[in-house]
Amino acid sequence: MRIDLREATETAEDLLAGLRSLDGLEPDEAPTRAARRQRVELTRRLLFLAHLGNRASVQVMEAYHAYKPHDEPASE
Repeated sequence: MRIDLREATETAEDLLAGLRSLDGLEPDEAPTRAARRQRVELTRRLLFLAHLGNRASVQVMEAYHAYKPHDEPASE
């Protein structure tokens, strides 16, 4: 049996790229519309990155469940 984690790997790479793009970012705390828009966009991006983390986890579990029946000894 071949374990296929290609989708999980692609998702994890997208997650890593997103995390790196936000690392060290300092949002504008000014009470302006532009600053508020920036904070809203940052919130959306962070929520999306959390979603990607969950998606990668599910994709790994799908690979695990596909593998699991092959790991168990044959019943007698």
